[in-house]
Amino acid sequence: MKLWGKSIQVAATYIGTVVGAGFASGQEILAFFTAYGHAGTIGILLATSLFVWLGYKMMLIAHHLRTPSYESFNQKLFGPMIGRTMNILVFLTLFGVTTVMLAGAGSVLEEQFDIPYLFGTTATILLALLILRKGLEQLLVVNAIVVPSMLLFALFILLDGTAESPMPLSPPSDYTFLWKTILYVSFNLAMAQSVLIPIGYAIRDKVVLFRAAVIGGVVLGFMLLVVHTAMLANWDDVRLMNIPILFVTDQWNEWLQLFFVFVLYSEIFTTLISNVFGIGQQLRELLDVPESRLYLYLFSTSFVLCLIGYSQLLMFLYPLFGYLGLSTLCRISVPGNVLRKRF
Repeated sequence: MKLWGKSIQVAATYIGTVVGAGFASGQEILAFFTAYGHAGTIGILLATSLFVWLGYKMMLIAHHLRTPSYESFNQKLFGPMIGRTMNILVFLTLFGVTTVMLAGAGSVLEEQFDIPYLFGTTATILLALLILRKGLEQLLVVNAIVVPSMLLFALFILLDGTAESPMPLSPPSDYTFLWKTILYVSFNLAMAQSVLIPIGYAIRDKVVLFRAAVIGGVVLGFMLLVVHTAMLANWDDVRLMNIPILFVTDQWNEWLQLFFVFVLYSEIFTTLISNVFGIGQQLRELLDVPESRLYLYLFSTSFVLCLIGYSQLLMFLYPLFGYLGLSTLCRISVPGNVLRKRF
């Protein structure tokens, strides 16, 4: 029973890292899946399988190679030269996404509760530092609390009456959706390596890693499918919206709308702390600086970038990270016996 509990905690952390603001708002799902109609549903089923298989592989390889962070993981996986380049790119993009998540948290608090932007971002930093001081265990606990709320939100959408008249079923006219699905998975797994690798290193029981990958991948697939179906049913209304899921939640009562805001902030926050934790684990291997001070430096720099604007740089980094993720995806897809021969 204890192993099942740990599996659920790890699965929740996996889900919480993948699910960010783009997921909660429906933007990512619309762009990668719903835009392709029912072919997007096939893409989601494929993505679910890849999240299970490749999430497990990543944790298992980190377990075998005894790599505590993506710094040492990529060094062993790609070799010193390519591994060092990969780590620089991963660091830059994780840090970029961290900055955007921090800015997003401040914006949500400002728009929904009239909390000043600077106060909201500062409060988010303080809360994140409080949790990160406790290390990996506290990260697992936070995600185990937040992820059920995300799942409940998906169930509310499922039970909502807006998904009664879906788009007519039609075969895919081309197979672009397959490439978009692979890019979606590669981007998110490249993000998730910041926590999946330390988890694979820290967890001794491989059965925990396997169960966590299965639970995490299936729940991610379920939430993708629910939001995708709701937007597919209201395609004409949501296709041009910046936050498409608002079409569904705007019809809810005041308390359910407040719950949506909580879920949106939580999804931003879990991605934020997961990224900072992963960066901190990398920097610990390079710098002789206390972990808490590293987190403070990261948040301070990120806070400054929130003030001067970072969106243009991230528009460049997001697709770059997707293609970067393809390298990791291909590498961890190599059969286990080939990797064992190399190392």
